[in-house]
Amino acid sequence: MAKETPRNSKWMRSYNRALVLRLIRMHQPISRVELAQRTNLTKPTVSNIVSELIAEQLVTERELGISNGGRKPIMLELVATEQYVIGIDATSHQFIGVVADLSGNTIHESEAVGRFETNEELIEAIGRLCETLIAQTQGRGTIHGIGISVHGMVNPETGVILFAPRFHLHDVELKIQLEARFDYPVFIENDVRALASFELLFGEGVGVEQFFYLYAGEGIGGAYVLDGQLVDGQHHITGEVGHMRLDLDGPICSCGNRGCLEALAGEKALLRDYAVVDPQVSTLADLRKRLNERDEQAVRTYERAGEYIGIGVLNTIHLLNPRRILLGGPMFELAPTIVDQIKERVEHTALTAASRETDVKMVPWGEKQGALSAAALATNSLFQTI
Repeated sequence: MAKETPRNSKWMRSYNRALVLRLIRMHQPISRVELAQRTNLTKPTVSNIVSELIAEQLVTERELGISNGGRKPIMLELVATEQYVIGIDATSHQFIGVVADLSGNTIHESEAVGRFETNEELIEAIGRLCETLIAQTQGRGTIHGIGISVHGMVNPETGVILFAPRFHLHDVELKIQLEARFDYPVFIENDVRALASFELLFGEGVGVEQFFYLYAGEGIGGAYVLDGQLVDGQHHITGEVGHMRLDLDGPICSCGNRGCLEALAGEKALLRDYAVVDPQVSTLADLRKRLNERDEQAVRTYERAGEYIGIGVLNTIHLLNPRRILLGGPMFELAPTIVDQIKERVEHTALTAASRETDVKMVPWGEKQGALSAAALATNSLFQTI
């Protein structure tokens, strides 16, 4: 494995600390000697950083190493217990919130229904759920931050929700308002980019410097990770594969264009098409029930969507040439045969022999995944190199 060399900058101390903490998380249990080897830092520098992390109860040490005749080396591990982050999935009116530890495990959880028509009402609804989650810790341990995932366009640097289409709200200054209310740093991100952040920290993206995460459910979206960092882009729309146009005369998409991938293959699009065949199927729950019952029409509807998503994945490979494609979301969980369709398309039609071997994987999905991914935004602030 290549060594990770610290940068020369005025932020050297902060960078080195984040680098050491991230390597402990990724390679635990690990010794101080190995940390020095992986980082090119001196042993005294590593020891000083480790001492700080132990004093802050972020890292613990145990005699776990293999002895060559002398004392067993002291190995370092992350302290997950009573070190918390809060995550809230605010992608719909049904908010899901969790208190998680630094290893991504759920400690407490809560839900709330938000009804609002203004920016202020949205901020207040999220703030109330934050208060509930904070109270669940009963004052024990340390909360390191709050992460919020939102469907739509987000400026992660300012924490402003530029546009939340499901709420019909613009320019929501969520970060500054929540940080004024709570004594914790707040991180706001697009929902799919938050999901990619979770995989980067705890899932199939660990140790993978370049990958693309594709979500398929009610809508379709993507997020691109390069050099271990989420790529945002000039106007915060990097990864929006759901709005690549595949049919100039196709159905109208939520973005206003015709023939976008989301308008052809998102579950809302499938519901629209299926309702023409059977008007009794009027909700996504109805459609998913038909699929679970192996209704032939429902199966064909999802398989047709898989063909379109496969084209979207192929276009992404040709554009970005990622090392790995991660597929997440309820569509893949409900209809895993779609994943086989996508793999087959890549294996047979990607441009080169090497690109046909692009690693395509489905990642687990559950109703708390959005909230855990939002919590990962705060966790990432501890581990991320700057």
